[in-house]
This record gives sequence, C-alpha cells and structure tokens, in this order.
Amino acid sequence: MRVVGFASAFGPRMMCSVAIPKSRDPHPPLRGTFSRGEKVFGFSLPGPNMRVSLITETFAPQVNGVSRTLGELDRCLTERGDVVQLIYPDYGDPTDRPNVCRVRAVNLPFYRELHLPLPPFGRVHRAIDAFRPDVVHIATEAFLGLSVLRHSLRRQVPIVSSFHTNFDQYSDHYGVGWTRSLIWRYLRWFHNRTRATYAPSRSTIAQLERLGFDRLALWPRGVDSSFFRPDRPRRSALRTAFGWGPDDPVVAYVSRIAPEKNVDYLARALTVVVARRPDVRLLLVGDGPSRADLHARLGASAKFVGYRFGDDLADHYAVGDVFAFTSLTETFGNVVLEAMASGMPVVAVRAGGVGDVVQDGATGLLVEPGSSPETFAEALLQLIDDPARRADLARAARAHAESQSWNAIMSDLRDGYERAIAAQGLERAGRQFVDEPL
Repeated sequence: MRVVGFASAFGPRMMCSVAIPKSRDPHPPLRGTFSRGEKVFGFSLPGPNMRVSLITETFAPQVNGVSRTLGELDRCLTERGDVVQLIYPDYGDPTDRPNVCRVRAVNLPFYRELHLPLPPFGRVHRAIDAFRPDVVHIATEAFLGLSVLRHSLRRQVPIVSSFHTNFDQYSDHYGVGWTRSLIWRYLRWFHNRTRATYAPSRSTIAQLERLGFDRLALWPRGVDSSFFRPDRPRRSALRTAFGWGPDDPVVAYVSRIAPEKNVDYLARALTVVVARRPDVRLLLVGDGPSRADLHARLGASAKFVGYRFGDDLADHYAVGDVFAFTSLTETFGNVVLEAMASGMPVVAVRAGGVGDVVQDGATGLLVEPGSSPETFAEALLQLIDDPARRADLARAARAHAESQSWNAIMSDLRDGYERAIAAQGLERAGRQFVDEPL
C-alpha cells in the first residue's frame, strides 16, 4: 500500500463525485473490515505493506507537537515494513534517507520558526506520481497541501487529512482576527474534500462537527513512557547546575514561548506563586517572541534554557515537580502527555484537547477558561504545598501516560488508511458500473 501525507493550509475547488443518490457527502464512509489482497467490488486492496508518502509543512528538526507526531507516524509505519515518502520544507539539514522530496520555503515574519513552502510544486507532483501512493495523507492545509489535494483528486488517489492546529485562534494573537470566518470556511472546504479528517481529541471533533466538518475520526497522541520518565539519569545533575536543591519545588513549562500559548497569563500566575513561595523554582524550556518579556518579569527565580532535544529534553522534563500549561489553542497538547510520563501532575486551563488529557483531581488540576491568573496560581500552590497529594497525582499521571502507546495509536490510523483505499475502490467500481452500456 502507498500512503502520501501532506501538510498545508489551502485547497482547490474540486471534489470526487460518488454514485450515492440523495447524499450531499462526496465521500461516504465504507464500514466493515477487509483482508489485504481481498477483492472489494472488483478492486484489490493493497498487500501487507503500504507505501506511505508523508507531506508536511513542519517536520524534524523543528520542535513542535505536529512534527513529533508525524515523526512517530513515520517511525511506526517504517518499522512494520511500510515504505514512507516524506515531502516537507527544506530546512538546510543533511539527509541521506530515500524517498524524500524537500521543498523551497520562506520564514514568516511573525512566526520565524515556521517555514512556508511556496509554489510552483511541479516537482512535488512528479515525485508523487513516481512514488505511486496508495493513499495520500495531508497533515496541514497551506499552499503545499492545497496543491497536493488538487493533484491527488485529479489522480483519483485516496486522500485523508488530519487537523492539528487552531489557526483561527492564532489569528487573534497576531492581529488578523478579522480573517477567522474566512479561515474556517477554507478549512472546512479543504477537509471535506478528503475521505476522512483525523483530529487528536474528542473536544476538537465536537468543535469541528459544530462548524460543518464531515467524516471526522479520532487520532489521539501517544508518548514513549520508557523515554520520558521521572528517573532520568541527569535529573539531579541538572538541578545542581541550576543551583537548586534536591527538595526545591520546581514548576516546569515546555512549549513555544509565544502569545498563542497564553504566556502572559502564565507569567502573571507564576509571579503570584513566587511571591507567596520564594523557594519555588521555575523552569521554562522553549523559545519564541515572548521569551525576553517573560525573562524580565520572572527574574532570577526562572531558568530559560531554550529548545532541548532528545535525551536532553527528557532530562529537563524530569527536573520538574509540577507542570504548568495555560494555552487555550491546543487541539491535543503533546507536551502535557510527555510531562505526565515524566512524573508531573499537570495544572492547566480546561480548554481544547488538554481538557481531554488531564483528569481533574486525578492526574492534575484544571482551571476554567476565564479564571484569573490568581486562580491558576492557587491551583499550582495547592500541589506545591501538599507533597503527598502531588505524589499521588504524579503516580496517576504516569500510569495514564504508560497506557498511551504510539504503536497502537498508529496502527488504528493505518486501519483508517485501508478503509479509505477500499472506499475509493468502491467508488471507482460504482462509476464503472454506471458507465457500462446496457
């Protein structure tokens, strides 16, 4: 089987018609299970191995939840014998892996870490044609994704998409909130041209359903709990390097330090915490346009260490005792699950996918949207002041993270690819039947 995945943000005005009378759905779902190689209405399903081409506008070495998720998808498919083709922006880093097509891109002035691929995309289309994918997975919806969507529809290749980012909410933070309605209209049009749209949380699915998105399916996130764990080898050494004692309470934050992560609210809450408990230490892992402002406001109590990678990232997670996360824009929040695997209870705002990940009172504490920063600070102080309760929540958080296996999650997605391929075969067979002369 061949799977093509893409990340972009705009799509063409094309659709594949389906011979289903009185249905507004251009791609009705095909339900049931099928065996590999089985004939479905005259169409053969792929054999035991897929060919997967994953196209995204963010991928390693970029550090964010989307790039990590797609990296895990690439790993899981490859380990089970599938062939993955990657199409993503050229970051200037070396690569020697086969089936890679990197695309010229530019940095956005308001989001320097984002590399936006620019047309023309003829070389991408030719690479896809040469690869002959079984299914196309479009992971983001910008220019690259739009171009691939149009090309794949023309080629009648099965297409699925995934929804990762609430771009409409980001627009408010970057002064273009007036585009919100236009963005939603475009995203709905884009995703409804694919056979399935995979969303990371049930709250995101509910939101998209209210906005008219069709054929939504759950694709949650996993974590490697053998890698992210509380007993990392450098935990003590890092605390010593920061000048912190082994029993000093540490509040950690790991993410981009930017307006869309609600970091002004975070800074105000942490200022209250440190004022009441001067012995509390703050660890902020990440970078972004708000870093200098937060550094000035939080002072000597905070350590800003920038982005961290691999073992170094996992070691920094293990330093923390409580994880603070105030973002309102997350469709899931990979960092929350990584923090839980690292043995930290989470204090977060009950918004987006984070409210689905954290069980209030069991694996962390949730603060209602619209609550004051002082209320968020009080939730942090509850766990800082009560080590026994903090330890109980930490154990439950770790246990939940251990149950979230990447391999099982990606296997379910792969089953979805097979359903999309079978549905495409059914549609083709239906068109051939209609076209046959009587």
